[in-house]
Amino acid sequence: MIALIMLIIGSLMLVSSRDLVRLLISLEFLFASLFLSLLSVMNHPQGYETLVAVIFTSSSELMILVAVITIFSKMFRTTSLEGDRVD
Repeated sequence: MIALIMLIIGSLMLVSSRDLVRLLISLEFLFASLFLSLLSVMNHPQGYETLVAVIFTSSSELMILVAVITIFSKMFRTTSLEGDRVD
């Protein structure tokens, strides 16, 4: 139930965000809800391996998003998705 609420909050934030940092936070909400829903897999014999793979995937996704935000802010001098490019 909590995972569903977090999924709804993350989806609404994803649709309404106009800032890259808010977009990153909403994506992390979505992945956190995925982690909570995968906790039921932990009872199976290969549940721990699945959870470790998901955690490593999410951390690599986070590193890529932080790199994109850094490059975007250096190019456009803003993190807003509606900003004009400054040369």
